[in-house]
Amino acid sequence: MMKFIEILTVSILFQNGSSERDVAFIKFPFEGGLRGMFILLTIMIIPLFVMGQQADTTNAQIEQYLQQAAQNNPDLKAQYKQYLSALQQSPQVSTLPDPELAFGYFINPIETRVGPQQARFGITQMFPWFGTLNARGDAATKQAKAKFEAFQDARNKLFYEVQKSWYHLYQIEQSIRILEENIELLGIFESLAIQKYETNQVGQADVLRVQIEKEDLKSRMEFQKDNRQVARQEFNELLNRQADSKVVTSDSLKEKFLERSKGELEQTVMRQNPKLSKIDFEASSARSSIKAAQKEGMPKFGLGIDYMITDERDMALTDNGQDAILARVGVQIPLYRKKYRAKEKQAQIQLHSVQDHQQATENKLLRQLSQALRDYRDGKRRLNLYKDIQIQRTQQTIDILTEQYSTSATDFEELLRLQRKLLDYELAQQQALVDLNTAVARIDYLYGKHNTIPEAIELE
Repeated sequence: MMKFIEILTVSILFQNGSSERDVAFIKFPFEGGLRGMFILLTIMIIPLFVMGQQADTTNAQIEQYLQQAAQNNPDLKAQYKQYLSALQQSPQVSTLPDPELAFGYFINPIETRVGPQQARFGITQMFPWFGTLNARGDAATKQAKAKFEAFQDARNKLFYEVQKSWYHLYQIEQSIRILEENIELLGIFESLAIQKYETNQVGQADVLRVQIEKEDLKSRMEFQKDNRQVARQEFNELLNRQADSKVVTSDSLKEKFLERSKGELEQTVMRQNPKLSKIDFEASSARSSIKAAQKEGMPKFGLGIDYMITDERDMALTDNGQDAILARVGVQIPLYRKKYRAKEKQAQIQLHSVQDHQQATENKLLRQLSQALRDYRDGKRRLNLYKDIQIQRTQQTIDILTEQYSTSATDFEELLRLQRKLLDYELAQQQALVDLNTAVARIDYLYGKHNTIPEAIELE
């Protein structure tokens, strides 16, 4: 029973990212069946609880950063204001033209039977062909909706970039931690080599080898610290914060899983991706523009009324000095058809262009989805390889060689080579985890996971 508990402890701690050397000296005394069972349950439950708490904290932190980016990113604000600006186009094109008010003064009054006419007031309102204003307004409205989809795509892409940048920062932090641990371990190897050298059991070359390795790792760690500063600045730029603002990362990162098949994801991308929705609205707008161009080539009607001021004559007449009122009806005939045909042709070409662009965009999105799924599967394979196989086996070999070296003249160079190998595996494990989660974030971006509606947007 005692042996079983020790093995289970090591296995669970491995799943939480601890290396075997961290648990090599963990012992749990067993006294009686009840105490053993209590220890066993504690070992099984506590790590799972800690993992769940860390995962919830990580998700909450990322969501907080996404919210800050949505509210503060200047490029996203610019995109949203373009949408708001486009909304103002529809009232401009779907409203009747302004009425024309005219005033005329007769320099030489026109004599009439009831008296001379002195001045004239007139007002005229033109009316386009039936349905023209609705077609114009519909085209402008669809263009505004296309602008919103462009904003939505920019927002989703920003969320992807924020997550990608945050994962990159996490990887750098983990690289620094792993390098520090390996430097400490090489320090132990160095002390061991010095002891054996002082007792003439090995040559000075073993001491020099481990010192060379340690200095190399120190240099790599300093580079990662510089890299962390640049990555932090890039992350804060996405949130429009001060370059040196603190970025909170996690001590561990939970592996993300895809809950949909490739076929389901492809259908969702075709249905929800804002790029395709934008193109759909642009195509609909082009169709409305064709209809508007056709109607603009039809006659326009005008209604008007004139009021003429008449002075009185110096005689007794019926209706003497009575002002005159004139009602007018006019028709604007589109004789010059060239401009109307060109306008309709322009809208048709635009529609064909949008349709071609839609096909190209669909092909590109499906290719990007396949790439993201490939990266996800590759990251999962590498993560399982390093976590479950390579790291454990390499660590076991190092422990065996370390024990042998402490008692005999085992090849020290082979021990250092395996330690370098273990370091590479540990770094590669974190890289695989980051690549996997980044691929999931990219898939979320492609199928529009964070899509929203205009009423739900709140930007300062």
